[in-house]
Amino acid sequence: MKIPYGYILINEEIIVHEEKADAVRSIFGYYLAGASLGKIVDMLYAKGIPSPSGNPKWGRAAVDKLLSNAKYIPIVGVETYMDAQFEQERRCNVDYDKAGRPRKPSRYQSPSLEIN
Repeated sequence: MKIPYGYILINEEIIVHEEKADAVRSIFGYYLAGASLGKIVDMLYAKGIPSPSGNPKWGRAAVDKLLSNAKYIPIVGVETYMDAQFEQERRCNVDYDKAGRPRKPSRYQSPSLEIN
């Protein structure tokens, strides 16, 4: 079992690691303040906070996954977590069809470029 970022295993008990929990709270705070995933990555790098894998720079996907993970509710609280979920939905630029499935991106070609 992999322990989520912000937690630590002590005596077979998973508890909050306060230093990393502060980084988690910062990520949620920045996101809810309007920062993009890329901006959050830059802020974490500027503060010298390494990624969960130990790399000096986080990836946008890692930040996005952290924001979506309900295991962070004990660290940030239900209200902050739910606000982040609504904000992610609001910022989503994926279009859905009538059945609720993501639409495939369409590539349009100019009629003047058609090859016959």
